[in-house]
Amino acid sequence: MSNPKTIATRNFIDIESNTEITLIESFVNSGTGKLFSNFVSEKFIGENAKLNCYTIQTENKLSYSVNTNQVKINRYANYCNTTFTLSGEVVRNNHNVELAAANCEAHLNGLFITNGTQLVDNHTLIDHQMPNCESNELYKGVAKDKSIGIFNGKIFVRKDAQKTNAYQSSKNILLSNDATINTKPQLEIYADDVKCSHGTSTGKVDEEALFYLKARGIGDEVARKLLLQAFAQELIDKIEIKSLKERVLNLFEKVL
Repeated sequence: MSNPKTIATRNFIDIESNTEITLIESFVNSGTGKLFSNFVSEKFIGENAKLNCYTIQTENKLSYSVNTNQVKINRYANYCNTTFTLSGEVVRNNHNVELAAANCEAHLNGLFITNGTQLVDNHTLIDHQMPNCESNELYKGVAKDKSIGIFNGKIFVRKDAQKTNAYQSSKNILLSNDATINTKPQLEIYADDVKCSHGTSTGKVDEEALFYLKARGIGDEVARKLLLQAFAQELIDKIEIKSLKERVLNLFEKVL
């Protein structure tokens, strides 16, 4: 494919009650022309069901994409998504999750690495509508060269969503003075009996840890890669499929 293309795709996934599904979504562009993709995925998770998703984004530098997940979770259901963004010139990920019944939970995780002039933009919204629900978010980013990484996450707790537990964290490493990380975790709470927290941190590679490794004969480049791998390992370890975990780890190491 050498000419510019636009692709718009949509899927609807309905997980029936008392069902457990693992879904792997892989985004790859191997062509030689510019590509804009607009992907929408609607997911409905039935009562006492579980959906575990792994999203692997390895599109090339000619790819521009907008990816939207619209998720609705029923009573006693569990939704978990871990997204790895390892390539693509411009990537926008929208993740909108409704905890629409009592006693359900959602877990959103993300790892991205950017280089060159890439831009990766993660936007999440977790909407707590009913009581006794839990959500957790952990996003980590590594930015190199003149690239830009973004995390904009919002937890919305409605008036009826008492006994909510909601946690959100964004952690990032800058590998260049010209790289940029913009992070904005948000809480909007209208209930009065909740446990909610959010936090963010952005810094450089730990110089003390780097010195420790170099003092033991490890070269500077290898030492930095080891520290970045350790930074990412928390998210890679969330992959329960051994072969997929090895594949993601290899892909991550290649783009360091």
